[in-house]
Amino acid sequence: MNKKITIPAILAVSVFAIAIASFSPISVLAEYGDYKIPDITGSIAVSDSDFSGLEEISLADAMTIAQETVEDSNAMWGKLQVIQGYLVYKVGVLSDDDMYYKVIVDAGNGNVLYVSEGKSKDSWKQSEKSGKWKDHYADLTPEERELKMKQWGEVKEAFFALSIDERAKMIMHFMSMKVQWDALSDEEKDAKKQEMKQMMEELLPLSVEEKTEKLRDYLKSI
Repeated sequence: MNKKITIPAILAVSVFAIAIASFSPISVLAEYGDYKIPDITGSIAVSDSDFSGLEEISLADAMTIAQETVEDSNAMWGKLQVIQGYLVYKVGVLSDDDMYYKVIVDAGNGNVLYVSEGKSKDSWKQSEKSGKWKDHYADLTPEERELKMKQWGEVKEAFFALSIDERAKMIMHFMSMKVQWDALSDEEKDAKKQEMKQMMEELLPLSVEEKTEKLRDYLKSI
């Protein structure tokens, strides 16, 4: 992996991350902490914030476990973190019927410590946060809006067509680049958002197969 992270690389991964977020429960993702996690007991007790390298399974392993735990689902993202003093992976999965679940996987032995109740597509579509997505395409005709939603749905399909290892690699790379994005000035962010918009416009018309290949080409480049 290249040590120097370029802005175009950040934008490329951001496009795909935004695509998945756009077709997942936006309000659920934003209000992830609203879930009440019961008491858990993990295998790796952590008292320090520096827990890198203490995990015994990979993100891809955790995503696989989470995906297999929720029937007919795809793992869409995951994160290594400390919950209740134990090192775990927090994984978000989306089922084929658009139900969103949070799965907590032990970072040591891979045991599933918690599975949330599913949040339906209807529940997050009514939120104020999901309205921002509608506002983004408010000037389009109903037909144009329907086409955009279809194209974004195909981006989701392309992402889920990747293997778990490929998805995990993209997620980890995106998370590592987010630090550099946060360091940009507001003016730089505005300029990059415009570039991102252009990139998305070029990506959306592609077929699902072409979108998938674009993702794989990007993964080969990092």
